[in-house]
Amino acid sequence: MIPHDLDHLSLGFNREHFIHDILEPRYNANISRCARDLGLKPNSLRDILCNNRNAGTTTLSCLYRYCVRNNLNPTRYIFVFTNEGERKEESV
Repeated sequence: MIPHDLDHLSLGFNREHFIHDILEPRYNANISRCARDLGLKPNSLRDILCNNRNAGTTTLSCLYRYCVRNNLNPTRYIFVFTNEGERKEESV
């Protein structure tokens, strides 16, 4: 039996892990190059990283595909909130 109500889940983005693991070492903190490789517009990625805009479905999907293509664990960057407000993240 699943302990949480699956109708009340939402996804989130771990900015700190993304910046530390991907943006800085792989792109030398160049948001434009990183956005291009993710398949996003640079302004969208900049807003998410710098202005605390929430990452939507498109951004999270692009990030998931990027992780799969680059043999990275997507659960390090994408997490689930349950209806109780818990953050579920796979430990890495």
